[in-house]
Amino acid sequence: MLKLKELIDHLTNFLYPPVCLHCNALLGSQNKIFCPECFQELQLIDPKERCRYCFGYKNDNETKTCSLCAQTPPPWNRGAAAFDYEGAAATLITSMKYGNQAYLSKGAAALMASQFHALNWPFPDLIIPVPIPFSRWIQRGYNQSLNLANDLGKILNKPILSALTRKGGDYSQAGLSSSQRKKLNTHSFVLKKTASVQNKKILLIDDVMTTGSTLQRCAEVLLDGAPKHIYVLTVCRAI
Repeated sequence: MLKLKELIDHLTNFLYPPVCLHCNALLGSQNKIFCPECFQELQLIDPKERCRYCFGYKNDNETKTCSLCAQTPPPWNRGAAAFDYEGAAATLITSMKYGNQAYLSKGAAALMASQFHALNWPFPDLIIPVPIPFSRWIQRGYNQSLNLANDLGKILNKPILSALTRKGGDYSQAGLSSSQRKKLNTHSFVLKKTASVQNKKILLIDDVMTTGSTLQRCAEVLLDGAPKHIYVLTVCRAI
């Protein structure tokens, strides 16, 4: 005899058949979000192939940095992402960020954790999310970077600290050019007076690194608190 939960699941699948988040192909279970083909697209980036600072493409395999970071290193020790911002990974981000599907952060954080272990970085003392403006939080109902940090913290068993606040920035950066992103005001981000990061190893978390401008401003503000190291990890890297 079917249990009540199994009966409800069967009825739900019948009335609202689950589809792949990326290609809309029918799935056999509500517990999956991607079909096998789209899930295969989610191949972690090989850290050896990317710049150790911005995780962009290197000029050659002999160097550890790209030409831009070799000339002007960002204000963190290492930076990385799990995937390039394309295909199923991009759909995961846009659905989580703009599609009111906050629960997707759990799966995204698990993928970030897999990349974190592949990077062989030291475990952080604190995991710090990139903040969003209060008006954006009211509109969206959540900060996707905070959700990622919370879920990643549970996996790594490390504490989360919302150490930064953000003033202004009510507009979306999604449509901005590279030069416009780089004009973000450093003073938009503030280190909370109650946030102690001194001599701490910090893992700064965001959903996507594009030009790195937002992460750079956050790292610069965190440096005022004299942390020991700053590492940056995102779900995707937009190239």
